[in-house]
Amino acid sequence: MEKQSFIIEIESGLYLVKFPKAFYERESIFAAAYLFRENFQIRIDSIDDHYVGVWFQTKIEQIDSDVKFALGEYCNEVLDQQVRRDLDERYGALREIIYEHAFTPLKRRKAGA
Repeated sequence: MEKQSFIIEIESGLYLVKFPKAFYERESIFAAAYLFRENFQIRIDSIDDHYVGVWFQTKIEQIDSDVKFALGEYCNEVLDQQVRRDLDERYGALREIIYEHAFTPLKRRKAGA
């Protein structure tokens, strides 16, 4: 079986990374892209019903291995953003209860407020 890379070089300096919509939310992809805007011009668009495409155009000429490493880091950042969103959705209410309890003055807790 042929190994397929998730980073596709379209032409010199132009790369595409595809994300399945079933696993990654729009906000995660955009938040991660924002962090990489210094080195790349970025376009995000739907490819079809199942995938979002993120096109990266290098701003300056770079070594291909450096670009692919940076794009791999982008993929890791998208994953990180998505996991944060998933955890916040699942446990956000619990976190708020813990924060509220932790920062409620002791006197108010004793009074039963």
